[in-house]
Parts: sequence; structure tokens; C-alpha cells
Amino acid sequence: MKVCIVTDEISADPETAIELGVDWGVKDFELRGYYYDRVPEISNHQRQRLHETLDQYDARVVAVSPGLFKFPFTRPYSESIPLPWLDRIFYDEWENSKRRIEEHLKVLLPKTIDFAHEFGAKSIVSFGFSRGGLPAGDPPDELYDYLYQAAEVARAGDLQLVIETEVGFWADTGERTASIIRRISHPNLRINWDPGNSFLEGDIPFPDGYQHVRGLVGHVHFKDARRMPDGGSELVAEGQIDWAGQIRALYEDGYDGYVSIESHLRPKVAEAIFALNRLRNLIEAAESPLQ
Repeated sequence: MKVCIVTDEISADPETAIELGVDWGVKDFELRGYYYDRVPEISNHQRQRLHETLDQYDARVVAVSPGLFKFPFTRPYSESIPLPWLDRIFYDEWENSKRRIEEHLKVLLPKTIDFAHEFGAKSIVSFGFSRGGLPAGDPPDELYDYLYQAAEVARAGDLQLVIETEVGFWADTGERTASIIRRISHPNLRINWDPGNSFLEGDIPFPDGYQHVRGLVGHVHFKDARRMPDGGSELVAEGQIDWAGQIRALYEDGYDGYVSIESHLRPKVAEAIFALNRLRNLIEAAESPLQ
């Protein structure tokens, strides 16, 4: 089990994030944002500076997150709606969604693969499409085909596509995300297990959610959350997710991938240091013989 950090969880400037991370003993990074841009859509100047920074600190990019499929994909258009104006709205939503999917499959994903090859990353973090306000459940059948196509593109590029569990998405809880991945059953398609996001969706990430994703995990995001008295939930530095049990289970299952710091909290540097120290202690405890 290896530790990495999402650079923009420390600083919008990757140079600063990498400098700090290396000073903390971390040399592996997940790249997502670069100031107000998101990879791979960064300038040649930004790429050059990133190469120089990685070389200077002997650091590595191990995963990239381009926001692939992070938009709504609702149910297929139907002509059964009797109100023409409402029928037109649903049709336009469906058509726009199809257009964006094609753009992500044919433009964004190939660009991301080129970017990953340039910087040596092995994994691409993707999403399983927002539900667009629809209730959780089985996704539209077309979704499986699109994710399979994306996995095929990733296989051609010798990269792993990991679908992140995300609140409000078709891939949200451990059970529903695992169901999608198992149905597609592609060797280059795995799960970016994010217990924090799963918790926000109402899941009990460990042990309940993990029982479903076990054996399908290709990447992990480390954040915590808690339930509030009003029934809502929020991200916190140390909350109610059983991370001790989760890290031990990953270790016992032989997980040898990355656990990536993604606290989503401010102040960024202080929260990242706290999360990193906590994660290291959890890993050390998991690797120690049970008392």
C-alpha cells in the first residue's frame, strides 16, 4: 500500500504542492488542477514547468483526474411525453449529454492518455456520470456501453481507468459502483474507492460498502466525514468512517495500489499534513501484528 497526494489539495500550484509533499516524505502525486485549469488542458508552459519540478524533486505523477464523465447522464429520450415544450426540454438534455459523451470519449480521454504517457501516470480517475437529480438505482443501459468503450480506449493506451464513487452519481455507493464494474467486466476498468463520497451518499463505507468493492479497487481516496444532528453530513478531518478497519482490510486483502490524500478541507496545508500523518499511522497499525 502506497501513499500519494492530490496536488491541488495542498496548493493550486503543483510546484508548491510537490515541494511540500516531498518535504513530508511523499514523492508520488495525483494530478488534477493546475491553478484554474484541469489536466490535460494545460499550456505547454505549464507542462514544461511541471516536468522541471518533477525532475528537481525526483517526484512522480501516478494518477491523473481530468473530470472524465463528470456530468449528468439521464435516462434515454422517450417520445411518450404529451407536452411538446417539456418533450423538447428532455430531448435537448439527452442530445447534449450524448454530444458531451462523444467529446469525452473521442477527445478528452485520448488527450488524457497522451498526458499520462508524457508524465508516466498509470491510472486515470473517471466518474460514473451524475444522475442529474434522478433517484439512485440501476443506471441507463447505455451507460454500461460508454464505460466499456472508455475502458477499451484505456486498454489501447495501456492504462487503468478507475471509476470514482461520487455522491449524486450512478456510481455512488460501494454496492452500486461494484455492480456497474462487475457487469462491464473489463480488465482495465476498476474502482477509485472513495469512502468519504460513499458516506455522503448515505453508505456505510466500511464494512458494508467495502464488501461489494473488495477485489475491484484500483485506487483509493482518503477523506473523512460525519453525520450531523439534522440528518445531513459533512467532510471533517476525523469523522465517523472506520478508516482503521478499512486500511487494515485493504492491507489484509493484499492491496498494493495508492491511497491518495484528498481532504477537501481548509486550511489546505494544515489539513493535508494532518491527513497524511493520520494515514501513515493507520497503515503502520494495519501492518503491525494484532495484539
